[in-house]
Amino acid sequence: MNLPEQQPLVAETIDGSTYVFVRLPYVSDPALVITATANQPVVHRGQRDNGAIVELATPLGGSTTPAPGQKISLTDSGSRVQLRFPELTFSVVVTFDAPAAPAPDSGTMQLNLDSLQHSDAWLVGAIAVALSPDHGVVAHGDLKQAFARWRGIEVPSDGWFDRNALRPAIESRGLDMPGPRLNKIVYLVERCRRTSEFPARLLDDVRARLRAGG
Repeated sequence: MNLPEQQPLVAETIDGSTYVFVRLPYVSDPALVITATANQPVVHRGQRDNGAIVELATPLGGSTTPAPGQKISLTDSGSRVQLRFPELTFSVVVTFDAPAAPAPDSGTMQLNLDSLQHSDAWLVGAIAVALSPDHGVVAHGDLKQAFARWRGIEVPSDGWFDRNALRPAIESRGLDMPGPRLNKIVYLVERCRRTSEFPARLLDDVRARLRAGG
């Protein structure tokens, strides 16, 4: 399928919101949605069939592949969002003015359930600590299921969850895993507890929401 390269996209304003519509043959609506929020754009992957692959790549080289139905916040201006399936590649670079972020562990950011929605790294960390017993860590399968319920997606595979949720959560906190087969949840929970990253009230709210969601 031949499409013109560097095709300019025209934004359309409807009821005060701005949209860019790109419709392609054999791609379901909505295949890919990028919305602007008060903090940063959010990518929502809708396409499920036709062997489609959606990939997000940051300017620094990091990448992730959201699962069908998953929403991921873009934290780096210049990130590339790509939708691929046989004979078609659609790619867009998203630029925006990112808000100033406080330094890690600075104590200047008030965490709550709403703020967890903007980052899988925060969300996975909070759920892992909330579900872990005092002298242990939550089981891999339980954490994966809780994350899927919270995000409203199908339970991801072990490989996808480790690659796109657990490892980015560890790396975002400045931790270096000494080996690929070590228990990532142990490293994540110990770090979050050591720095008191999540206050007790927030962990109670996380547990209450998980109980309410079954």
